[in-house]
Amino acid sequence: MKKSTFHEKIEYHTANEGWLNMSFEISLEILNALESKDWNQTMLATKLGVSRQQVSKYLNGQNDFKISTIAKLESVLDIKLIAVVDSSELVLQKQHINQDENNVSRQ
Repeated sequence: MKKSTFHEKIEYHTANEGWLNMSFEISLEILNALESKDWNQTMLATKLGVSRQQVSKYLNGQNDFKISTIAKLESVLDIKLIAVVDSSELVLQKQHINQDENNVSRQ
């Protein structure tokens, strides 16, 4: 028996939940930036050099953004959409966690 479209959509969303959630959050940030700048989709499209339809895809919350697209959006909108933690920050965080664990174990 062939699966229904509904079941296929559920399976797709379940399998891709992580990046879909991130895409949705990025879309919300873009919408907030547009609102704060009093821009519409057409204005953003012009500044990005893409079609308004492409901007609409960015805003639907289900776009698999490329890093280059995110970088361009960040530049044009003057916002930060994602943060990459560098290795030195990870080391500092790990040291801080280890210090906290040592302090707790001494108490």
